[in-house]
Amino acid sequence: MRRRRKTSTKEKIIKSARKLFSEKWYDTVSVAEICRNARVSNGVYYNYFRDKKTLFEFFLNELIEKMEVELSQISGNSKKDKISSFIDIVFKLSAKDTELVTIFREGQYKFPEYEKKLKNIYINTLSNILERDISDVEYIFIVGGLRFLSVMAAYNWFNINKESFKDIVFNGIFDERINRKERIFNVKFINERSKKLDSKERIVEAGIELFGTYGFHNVNVYDITKLAGFAVGTFYIYFDSKETFLREIVRNISHETRKFISRNLSVSLNRLEQELQGTYLFLKFFERNKNYYEIVRESEFVAKEEVIKYYDAFRKGYLKNLSSVKLEDKETIALTLMGISHFIGIEYLFHQSILDINNFLIKLSHYLENGLKLEGDLNVLVQEKE
Repeated sequence: MRRRRKTSTKEKIIKSARKLFSEKWYDTVSVAEICRNARVSNGVYYNYFRDKKTLFEFFLNELIEKMEVELSQISGNSKKDKISSFIDIVFKLSAKDTELVTIFREGQYKFPEYEKKLKNIYINTLSNILERDISDVEYIFIVGGLRFLSVMAAYNWFNINKESFKDIVFNGIFDERINRKERIFNVKFINERSKKLDSKERIVEAGIELFGTYGFHNVNVYDITKLAGFAVGTFYIYFDSKETFLREIVRNISHETRKFISRNLSVSLNRLEQELQGTYLFLKFFERNKNYYEIVRESEFVAKEEVIKYYDAFRKGYLKNLSSVKLEDKETIALTLMGISHFIGIEYLFHQSILDINNFLIKLSHYLENGLKLEGDLNVLVQEKE
């Protein structure tokens, strides 16, 4: 009988940390907790890892290396077959290594150089498949929706039809085209805050500012009420705990974002033009409130059910207003468009890799209308229409 190999001390530490980092926000996990769960002494940890950051980055590299290996196994005779295989691999890895994916989702903000490494792997893979350079617009169109959907599927938050997503990539979403692009970006923003804030709203605003700057776990109730100009007791009139308060903040972010978009969205535009304007408004709103991204992401570890409701509210909004689309599966269309907007936000707001957002969205419209159209080169179409 084959004897089972004894787990090494380093493996115990890695296993413990992987579980903790995937269940808790990075700032709340300590080396002592990792060692306690691994049943090793604190001092032993430093024989293998310099500090907590080194081990966290170990996991970021692990996901990148796994993705690179998996994508080297792409199969298919045609470009379309290979893109389909690419999509299958990303979905499969997200489902198989959900802990690593969760860790990476936090890491893409904290350590953006790893997000750039992963992006380069995706771009190089797609370039090899299509036998030409891939633009950032194409990357977002294919990979933005793909990464978002694969994570939502891995978490079992929403029902995802992978084949419908492939249809979107190959053929696009909308039956319409842009008529007057200048109308999309000619927006005079309606002030979303017209009335004086009451006590509860002032506390919420203070919480958003502090959580966005320092993180949920590094802020206490006293800090919040001090900034809002109240005694600590006032906080407990409205909220029974800091966790309840965070859920209120996530609801507030969701409501204010959707309200800003709906107030400023032009009903005279066709559906494709509205999609571009809605994305533009989303980006401009978050440009003023960049910390919202991290607050929502951190909330996944503290108030997950509220975050699911956050995404679900956007999903329902899309489903209500989706028209002139090529596909019957509006659920997958909605989630794909959410994913595209989300990753544009990461590139535009955090990595600052998109310098001309208006031009970027106009180019994106050709893919939303046509998909990749692998029988021809869409780059020619884009250049002709610019």
